[in-house]
Amino acid sequence: MTNLDRAPKLIVFDLGRVLVRICDDWRHACEVARVPWPGVERTAEARARIMEAVGHLETAACDLPAFCGRVAPELGLSADEIAAVWDAYTRESFPGAAELLDDLRAAGVPTACLSNTNARHWQILTDPAGPNWNALSRLDHRFASHLIPARKPDGPAYEAVERGTGYRGEAIVFFDDLEENVAAAKTRGWRAHLVPRCENPIPMIREILEREGVMA
Repeated sequence: MTNLDRAPKLIVFDLGRVLVRICDDWRHACEVARVPWPGVERTAEARARIMEAVGHLETAACDLPAFCGRVAPELGLSADEIAAVWDAYTRESFPGAAELLDDLRAAGVPTACLSNTNARHWQILTDPAGPNWNALSRLDHRFASHLIPARKPDGPAYEAVERGTGYRGEAIVFFDDLEENVAAAKTRGWRAHLVPRCENPIPMIREILEREGVMA
């Protein structure tokens, strides 16, 4: 196999903490939404129930009002407050994200996102008047968990990308901020990279793409 044969054919990005800045946690989102943090001590069981509710929302197994109603008592907030905090969770694209995608397009390399998200956040992310559309509009393919419907790290989420783009295995370079999602991608032969939490991961992603032979 030549180096040209091994050259990536598709670059796939997670969104949150990879191309898009999001809140650190519920408390941070409360601060952004200007909703007083109730300071409720959450048990492991409560955290598990919240994560289960998020999973249902991200695969369209429930709608936003049902989600807010389930999560509100776990956090000590009202359903309306949860809705406001949820809106605040997604913020703006990282500086340089749009330029990175432009450079990949100029290099002739198609791009995609594969994101665990939900209908409300997707509406915010894909709003042409919003702070993220400048970057997301440059992606050639967009895969969202609530539309597929499947969540990372489950296999069907990755299969949806392969079916929808025609690429698979080593032809795909993938960036995600969660180890379990990266590990699942590697089991499919994707060239997957973990993006650590930082102020702006775009320079690091550029460096990895240079090592992968995608960018000069």
